Amino acid sequence: MSDLGWVAPAAVAVLVAAVLAAAIVVAVRFSRRSPRARAAASQGMEEAADALLRLDDAVRELDLAARAADAVDAADEPTELRRARAAALRARDRGFAEISRLRADTGLAARRRDEARRLRTQLDAQTERVTHTRTQLDEWALTHRTTHELLAAARRRRDDLLETAGDPEPLLAVLRDRFAPEDRDDAETAARAASDALHDADVALERAAADPEGDHLFDATAALARAERQVRAVEDAHRVALQAAENAAAEITAARAEIDAATELASRRPSEAAPDAASLLTAAAQELETAASDADRRPRRAIAIVARVRERRDEALSDAMTPRQRLEAARAALPGTLACARAALAVADARETGPAIADRIRLEDARRELADARAATDAERALAHARAAWHAVSDAT
Repeated sequence: MSDLGWVAPAAVAVLVAAVLAAAIVVAVRFSRRSPRARAAASQGMEEAADALLRLDDAVRELDLAARAADAVDAADEPTELRRARAAALRARDRGFAEISRLRADTGLAARRRDEARRLRTQLDAQTERVTHTRTQLDEWALTHRTTHELLAAARRRRDDLLETAGDPEPLLAVLRDRFAPEDRDDAETAARAASDALHDADVALERAAADPEGDHLFDATAALARAERQVRAVEDAHRVALQAAENAAAEITAARAEIDAATELASRRPSEAAPDAASLLTAAAQELETAASDADRRPRRAIAIVARVRERRDEALSDAMTPRQRLEAARAALPGTLACARAALAVADARETGPAIADRIRLEDARRELADARAATDAERALAHARAAWHAVSDAT
């Protein structure tokens, strides 16, 4: 028996070691999920977003500088400069995708903090490369372009824009004649912004002629880019309104039948539908009647109501629909939802870019989701992406 006297102390030692190890594991896990860790992760995300903002601004300025230097699609632009500009755009796009992924991540705070710090470092390094590319571009332009040539090229771009865009007034006149203000406000706002941008471009071109050494050509190029974007927004708003007018009545009729069928299905299979399915579907039916009452004057609003009603129908029915019914519902809802997403994205894209990185992230999220919706071969997946794109920018429009 005396030979076994060591067993009890050894067992106690093993037990104590196990308890200590478990305590250390618990402490480490808690520290990685603690409020301090979450705060550090949040701070890391903010710093990464700030780095993305700096990169986005640098890439935008590089693009404008290339236009001002008449380098875009120029045969004599060095291959390394063209490749560097393309690489800058890809890095910027990857940065937006990474930021969006991290913002949606709900994993360990410590891991999110580390990934955010890594991303910030990468984005800052890329911004330095873009700054270097901008310096190379400026040096190349000084050697291969004269101020007279650049001024002439900027004036040609202005004239080409006016010739291509034409007068937006006839488009606005059609909208004013047929539609309520809320269905034409986007077009009129964009038309005013385009006119202001063209005025700014003309002023900058006059200053460039008088002071060739200033940054006036860059300012003129930026103003022309704004004018081009706003002219496109006028055309988009006109097209969206007319397409909505063509489809509003048929969409409302189809949605009425769908809500009736959904109400009947929810009553037959209440345990598989949402608890408040009846009230949701009743409210949806009422919204459709509101849309129908003035769809001729407000077709864009009508299409948006139909898209929201169909989304609410899907939430109300939950698991009550069969796979076949879900597929048919998705196919019916997809065209209108895509139209709403495209319209909301066009309005958001036409806005002057502000300093808030959150707005830019939402815009890029919408672009990616819309691209995924167009690429998807499955109607349900395409609809999910289209709705995500719409939601990303609809609150801001």
